[in-house]
Formats: sequence, structure tokens, C-alpha cells
Amino acid sequence: MERNSTQTITGALAAVLAALLFVTPPANAARAKKAQTVKTNPEAQKLMSEGLGSLQRGEYSAAISSLNKAVRKQGTVSSYFLLGWAHYQRGFKQGVVETADRDDAQSAIDAYGMAIGLDPKLSELPDASRLYFSLALCDEAVESYDRALEAYKSALKAAPNKALIPLHAARLRLKMKDEDKAQSNLDMALAKARKSGHEGALISLVKRDPAFAPLLANAQMRRAMGITAAQAQNDMIASNADFRGEEMRDAVRDTPARTAPAAQDPAVTEKIAQGNLEAKFRRYQNAVAAYNEALALNQEKMTLSAAQVASIYEKIGASYNKIGSADQAIRSLQKSLQQNPMNAGAEYQIALAYAMSGKTAQSLHALKESFANCADPAELRRLVLLAKTDVEFEAVRDLPGFAQITADVSDRVALR
Repeated sequence: MERNSTQTITGALAAVLAALLFVTPPANAARAKKAQTVKTNPEAQKLMSEGLGSLQRGEYSAAISSLNKAVRKQGTVSSYFLLGWAHYQRGFKQGVVETADRDDAQSAIDAYGMAIGLDPKLSELPDASRLYFSLALCDEAVESYDRALEAYKSALKAAPNKALIPLHAARLRLKMKDEDKAQSNLDMALAKARKSGHEGALISLVKRDPAFAPLLANAQMRRAMGITAAQAQNDMIASNADFRGEEMRDAVRDTPARTAPAAQDPAVTEKIAQGNLEAKFRRYQNAVAAYNEALALNQEKMTLSAAQVASIYEKIGASYNKIGSADQAIRSLQKSLQQNPMNAGAEYQIALAYAMSGKTAQSLHALKESFANCADPAELRRLVLLAKTDVEFEAVRDLPGFAQITADVSDRVALR
């Protein structure tokens, strides 16, 4: 889910979802009469309430467990919607369609399909556009692009004033290489935002959310939004580089990240910059290719220092981690450590890779080494907080060894 546009449940949404636990006021007398004949299963109602509570706390697995039991007791439009929403929230925790969990996305699609099957009009839901919008993202995650477009159309029909819906449709159309319809969807989004007085906010979203980078990269679309090529470049560089906790990383970084001196050879520098840009926009395979080209060029030019080479291998490893290629990540990160044995960042990325592979003992060892190699308290503070929040460590954080490792460094740094 795009961080700025498909956020986790807020107070307002919680209120909407809470309304699903009660009888929705009927639109007319006929529907009221029909609603009165429906008997609510008390056990299902209780399980729905438990599931909603878990959703509001961000405990998506617990919510899914409760809501699965609820639909078995009494499958309703509301309970299937909540079940689908819980899978959607869990599956899109990392922030974007490209890294969404396909199993959760498919489970959400299945649950939403049951809700629509029970009532194609979704009259029980306070806001049917939420179902269709999240359904579109889930369909996109499993690469069912035509179905995703249909879901966006249904979402727009349910909420015709929401500019965000055609904006995402434009993004998907561009991914499908249909530039004409992508432009048409963008024009529609801008017109709706302009009508509601939110055009500036919409353009600001496009500029700061890496999910919309393809729109910024398209000259015709930039012109439609009144963005120059230079502005787009600046916005690309300034945008968040990491959808998994980058806000946390920036917030706890007390000093600017140490970077190696720039390489002097223009060809090498260009490839490194290209890799950085691809990584910023989460095109990690492209980033790996660019970084490898930089390393290949450096074999001829020999302009990079050992620290710079270590940094590039670390970036390659981090990119592999983003796409779930743990083995390739570890190989690249070990090369980084060969160049710079005290690279705490590379050790941390190795810990992430082992955690994703289920090798918890190796992960804890690498994490301990990462903490030991930190150059100063600020870097240690940052890595400890990341270890406590990065989703890759979910399976490791419950182990006694994790608590011991973090406790061992508590005297070296006062965590805020």
C-alpha cells in the first residue's frame, strides 16, 4: 500500500469500521423491513468486535484469526470486508504494491469477493469505495491488472469525488504501457482535485511518494502537473528512499549519514547515481544492475576507494534484501565486509537477510556484530531502534537472545 495514500487504520476509519458492528440505518422502509428479519449471531458479533479491536491496534494476524472465526459463525458483508481489510493491511505493511505479500493480497481478494457475492451493492458498508480501492491494489499485487482497473472503476463509482482513485489508475495504466489512458486518468484526478481545492496537495503527494515516480519521469505528465524536469529531479532525490521504516531511520539519525568521497571518474559516478535513483524508487533489480555496472567500470578505472566499493556492495545487498533474495544479499554484503570489516550497516543487512531466511541464530550473531561495529552512540542508537521496528526481525524479536543483545548495549547509549 502506498504510504501516503493507503494508510493503516486511523481514528476516522476506525469509527467507520466500528459502525459495521451495528445495524446500518436502512435507506428505505423496504430495506428496513428486510434488515429486521436478519438475526445476528452473538458469537460472530463478539468475534467481529475482537477483530476490530486488533485492527485498531495494528495486530493484523490476531485480527485475521478472530475474523476468520467470525465468518465461520456468520458470514456477512461486514465480516468478510473486515477480514479482507485485515489481510490487506498485513500484506501491504511494507508500503507498496511491488513488495506486498501475495498470499495476503489473494486472501483479501477472496474475502472481498465473498462480501460482493453476498450483496453486489455492498449496501451494508458505510463506504464501499474502501473495499474496491484496496481490492484494486490487491489485484495489482497479484498482477491481475485488468481486474485491478475494474476495481478502480467501481471505487470511483462509489466515491466519484476522490481524486486519489484515478491517480492510482494512472499509475497502473503507465505500468501497463498505456500512456494515453494513463494521461486521461491523471487529467481526471487533477480535475477532481482542482474542483475540491486540493490540486496542490495531490501534486505534492505525487512529488513526495516514490510510488508515483513513473508519473514524474513522464514528460507529458509532468507538464500536466506543472512540474519542470529540474523540479522532478530534486523531488526524486528528496523523497523517502525506503518504504520500510525510513521515517524512523531519519528521525533517529543524530548526525548526517557518513558517505564515502565521490568517485572522480564520471562514468562510474553516473552509474552509482543511477543505482541510487533506482533504489529510491524501489526498482531494486535495476539498482543492482546499475551498481554492478559501476563496479565493472571501476575494474578498469580503479578510482573508487575500498570504502566506496564496500558501500556499493552494501547497497547491492540491501537491494537484494528488499526483493527477498536473501542468499544473494548475503554474498554481496560479505564482499562489503571484505572491503570494510567494520561496516556496521553491512552486518545489520546480513542480520536482516538471515532473519528473512529463518536462520535466527545467524541473524542474532550478525546483529550483535553490527552493534559492536558501530562507530558512535548515534549509529548504535539508530540500529537498535531499527532492530526493534523493522518487520524482517518479527520472528527474531521474541527470542531471548534478541532481548539479551539489546540489553547488553543499553549502557552504551541512552535510547530516546
